[in-house]
Amino acid sequence: MLTTIDKPFFWDEKYINDEANWDLKSPTPVWKELIVLGKLIHPCKLLVVGSGKGYDAIFAAKSGYEVTALDFSPNAISISKDLEKQEEVEMSFLQSDIFELDENYQESFDTVFDYVTFCAINIERRKEYLEIISSLIKPGGKFIILLFPTDERKGGPPFSVNEKEFYKETSKYLKLEYFSKNINSIKPRKGKEVLLIFRKP
Repeated sequence: MLTTIDKPFFWDEKYINDEANWDLKSPTPVWKELIVLGKLIHPCKLLVVGSGKGYDAIFAAKSGYEVTALDFSPNAISISKDLEKQEEVEMSFLQSDIFELDENYQESFDTVFDYVTFCAINIERRKEYLEIISSLIKPGGKFIILLFPTDERKGGPPFSVNEKEFYKETSKYLKLEYFSKNINSIKPRKGKEVLLIFRKP
């Protein structure tokens, strides 16, 4: 059943009213390390889902990635475009509901990155979301997700994520290559998130 959080206006109002509490106002530290170290991910055609104000997407674009930033909040996309100009980088933008993406995007990306998107969607649509993510990745491509929150909190968004259930469902489409809880999380989220990297067969 669709709810308020399935609608763009819910998230748009968060940005308009400066209530985007998930916004770090800078690239995610774990994401930055992945790109800078270059051990697990290399420049490629990248999709950042739930890209928000665009910090992670722009950091990747400045590092040589061909980036598409996806968000269904018009305000978030507008802020991203302004930041893109300030940082003098080039990216593509998709202001769209990921559940309504055109079939033309199937197997279009080498890597898909998700941070605080899976935990924000309607829990009843999680399986559908993972199926869509898999469909967007080219064979041999990667799905990188910083899973948060894993603290069994009540309510949301963000809605708590059970690691075992997530792995079980994602493994129907993708193969786990890397898993770590020893990551450079921001202080309020330490111990509540985990990095997973999957590959599409």
